[in-house]
Amino acid sequence: MLEEINNLFKKIFSNEETLVFSILVISAFLILFFLGSILTPFLISIIFAYLLIGMQSRFESYGLKSSIALFLTYSIFLLLGIALMVWLAPLLYQQLQAIVLEVPKWLSSFRLFAQDIPAKYPDLVSSNQITVFLESLSGQISTLSQDFIKASIAGIQNTATIAINLILLPILVFFFLCDRETIISGFLSILPKERRMLKNVWVEMDEQLSNYARGKAIEIVIVGVAAAIIFIYFDLEYVALLSVLVGFSVLIPFLGAFIVTIPVAVVGLLQLGLTFEFSLLMASYLALQILDGNLLVPILFSDAVKLHPVAIILAVFVFGSLFGFWGVFFAIPIATLIKAIWNAWPAMLTD
Repeated sequence: MLEEINNLFKKIFSNEETLVFSILVISAFLILFFLGSILTPFLISIIFAYLLIGMQSRFESYGLKSSIALFLTYSIFLLLGIALMVWLAPLLYQQLQAIVLEVPKWLSSFRLFAQDIPAKYPDLVSSNQITVFLESLSGQISTLSQDFIKASIAGIQNTATIAINLILLPILVFFFLCDRETIISGFLSILPKERRMLKNVWVEMDEQLSNYARGKAIEIVIVGVAAAIIFIYFDLEYVALLSVLVGFSVLIPFLGAFIVTIPVAVVGLLQLGLTFEFSLLMASYLALQILDGNLLVPILFSDAVKLHPVAIILAVFVFGSLFGFWGVFFAIPIATLIKAIWNAWPAMLTD
């Protein structure tokens, strides 16, 4: 057994390229784990630059010069960023703050509703069970409210850091776009001259992730706008906040749609009650989720990430537990990287 393991390690690290590549991968994971929060603006700027390269290439395919294509791409990025920061971000914060202030009122209404349940359905639930449930719910809501207040205070205290990151982000995106060839050349210069494995990994990653990232961006916009139209039609409160939640829920495969259904149902129920209009709201929302999963996703991701659904769910749980929100956000890219490394590993292709 020990001899077989020893032979396996000898095969895996059979050449300089695999050894250097292993060190790079392990170093990258360690850096992300210990310095991820510090490097957040750099990582986000790399992602934005990677997404914008496709737009710049599209402009260049129309016959525009590289400098003009870069100017148009970066201008669109800046305009969208300014619109989000000036209009959408304050609106989302206001609506989130309004929800927190409305929670005691909602809890009081729900308490009155729940206290009538034992009288109507005595065989289903008892008064003691309702009392215990309401006390537990009140404690959890109180904790959430305190966490929101703490987060708000922390955000105010970290205003300087946030401002620096907001200024740094567009600057980094510009340089990653403008000087990407120089940066890539500098990175490749420290690698072995023979890098067939690295090239194979990059080809597979680039092919799958470019389609996935751009497809997800399109899906977020389409699903978010469609959800906003539904919520506006039913005159639902907190339209912007709920629409953004629904849009970004597509980033969490399979589980996101289920999780975001809870706030949509709660707001709809508290505002509309158990009425036919509430049933229509939920039916429309579920229809949107079904169309997204069965029509939009196949169109956008037919040749994108070739991962089994079980592997995707496992990646979300594992990397989410390791890296928190960003682990969930990058779960599929990291899983795709691992799959690409496995497919490209020279020792695994022989024998």
